Order: sequence, then C-alpha cells, then structure tokens
Amino acid sequence: MMDTTLPSASQRRSERVSLAFGLEITGTDCAGEYFTDAAKTRTVSRYGCCVALPRILDKHQPLQLRRPGTNEITMGQVVAAMGDDSGFHLYGVGTENSCESLWKIRFSSIFRRRVMNSVEEGISFVNRDRQITYWNESAERVTGFSGSEAMGRRCFDDFMAHVDRHGKPLCGDGCPLSEVLSSGVSCEKHLFLRHKQGHRVPVRVRVLPSHNAEGEVIGAVQIFSDAPLTRRTDSRVSELAQMAFLDPLTGLPNRRFLEMKVDQALEECRGFGRVYGLLMFDLDRFKQINDSHGHNAGDALLKATAKTLAKGMRPVDVVGRWGGEEFLVLMPDVDPVELGDLAERCRVLVAGSSVTLGKERVSVNASIGATILGSDESSESAIRRVDELMYQSKRSGGNQTTAG
Repeated sequence: MMDTTLPSASQRRSERVSLAFGLEITGTDCAGEYFTDAAKTRTVSRYGCCVALPRILDKHQPLQLRRPGTNEITMGQVVAAMGDDSGFHLYGVGTENSCESLWKIRFSSIFRRRVMNSVEEGISFVNRDRQITYWNESAERVTGFSGSEAMGRRCFDDFMAHVDRHGKPLCGDGCPLSEVLSSGVSCEKHLFLRHKQGHRVPVRVRVLPSHNAEGEVIGAVQIFSDAPLTRRTDSRVSELAQMAFLDPLTGLPNRRFLEMKVDQALEECRGFGRVYGLLMFDLDRFKQINDSHGHNAGDALLKATAKTLAKGMRPVDVVGRWGGEEFLVLMPDVDPVELGDLAERCRVLVAGSSVTLGKERVSVNASIGATILGSDESSESAIRRVDELMYQSKRSGGNQTTAG
C-alpha cells in the first residue's frame, strides 16, 4: 500500500518553504475521471508540497508528479485538503521520494530562514523566467506585497512597475534582472518601484546571478533597500506633531509650517545669500476623480501622491500639503537647472503613482510651477508667483512644469 511508503507527518511538515514551480499531475479525481493537469506549487517540504488544482480530490488519492520537460517523476498521494484560492483547490501532497534529491531543492535550516527574515533588506529569488520563488519579510515591508501575493508572479507583470529616476519603465528595456540573467554579472541600480498602496518608493537594488553545479545561470537573487532615501528621523515627526504642524490626511507638514519655512528661507537668502527653489503642485483631474469615484478615492490618491513626493525628494527638501490637492516643496541650494530637473523628476513619479479602486487602477498627473526665491521679496509674493506659474501649466493642458 502507498501509505506504508510515504514519510511520517513530521517529516512532511519539516523545513517547509514557499517555492513556486510547475508540475504535471496525473491521477483519478473523486468522480473517477482520469486527468492530467498543469499545476504550480505554493510551498515545498522535503517530502511533499502544496499544489493548486482545478478539481476535487479525495484524501489518500494516489497521484503521479512530473516536472514538465523532464523525466523527474515521483508517486504521491493527497494527505490534506487545504482550502480554496481563486477558484482552485489547494492540496497537501506527500511524495515517495525526497523533493530535495528529486528536484534539486536545497532546504534552509530554521536558523537560516530566521536570518533571511531578520535582515533589513528585501530579498527575493527569481528563476530564468523572472518568476519570484522566494520573498522575505523585509521585501513585504518595503513593497507592501506579502509573500503569498508575490510568489509565482513575474517582475514584468503589472506588479511593482519599476522605473528609473526619469520615469522610464524598466520591465521591458533596462531590467537589471534581465541583464544579470543574460550576462551572469552582478549589477546595482537605483530605481523606483510601485508600492502596493500606489505610491512610488526609491530603492537601491543589487542583483546577483544564481548558478547550478555546472556553472549555468539558473536564476538571480535580488536585494533591495529603501533605507538610505526614505527614512526620516522620529524626532522630526514628533516635533511636527507636537506643534500641530502636520496635515492629518497625508502626514506631511501643513500650510502653517510651510509658510514658516518659506519665511525662514527668505531670511537666509537675505542674510547669507543662500539660494532656495520653490515648487507648487496641483493634481490634474482631481475633482473629476472625486466626483466619479468618491472622496475616499480622492483621499487615497492624495496619500499616494504625498508619499511619492516625500520619498522622491532629497532629504533636505521640505515637502508639504498646501491645501486641497495642492502641494508645496521648498528646496535649498539649487540653481535653475537643478530646480527644473527636480521638478521633472517629481512630475514623472507622480504620474507613475496610482491606487486600485475595485478592479480599476486610477492615477493622476500634476501641473507644476517652479521658481527661485528672490532675496528682496516677501513670502506672499513668492508663493503668489509660483502659484501663477503652476496655473500656467494647468491652462496649457496639465502634466507639465512652468518655471519663472
């Protein structure tokens, strides 16, 4: 009987890891019909796996498992029904042969897995098809996507939509994973990914090739971190909160705080000759989105835009919500060329941000005004000028920057 050849329950449960790869499963379902189904694993242990199938099976149902395109075959049987997911039935399947020896899977120790999940950087493994086969807890923190949401997906699916600092999509041309899989040479890049909540997150990505025993590239390891660009000190946030200088919706500095910072910047211009740039943003089509999708949708877009701006600017820049759908950015030590470059960076990053409403992904563009503060002017005149420049962008069709 097959039951006598299967490993014990404790062996099946040991060293289970999230791993997605294709299998061809053959057997007879509970209605007595013979079938051969393409399936994908969700988790794998030394003597079994969890698979998703489109049919109902009985416990102890014998099965044959084969890797497509190979002669790697093992017999197994259903040991547990594990629920449903997206129209498929999940089953725990025990195998006669060790998955480690059959499919060349190397299982980490408990200690090693804990180390992988305790590191600050996000870590993911991909195969030759750029399909994600491992996703640690820090990857979930940085991206917002859980391991179950990321596993089995490919980096070029409508997923994190990586772009470079100019807003150029990288999933087709310029993908660091593709470069490493093709060349076998490690690389490092700075890029922006789209968080699950819709805002853009700047990350430093290191990609290393993964080789088999013959030296062939069979996948890659991706290590990414948001720490250098996105983290603000707790003391600054605490100070703003205590002084009631935070906008309650976005968590950014509010208008009162921004007015104070512009006044301080003008004093530095007059007293020390320091140069400051000022940007004013207004979201295009915002009222239309509010009217058609409701205020919750509008609030979600404001939050996504706020996070994109806060994380996309330099640490020394002050980013705040001016009011409604308008944002203000105060930037020290910039010349007119740098001001234009930073404004353009913000424009493309805002355009790449979005939120999901039901089955629809909604995004906005921004009209931007940009100016350099004058040492002989007041904060009111400077803000009035940048506001007029922003409305020039809006009157010209939106999604552009006007400097003056």
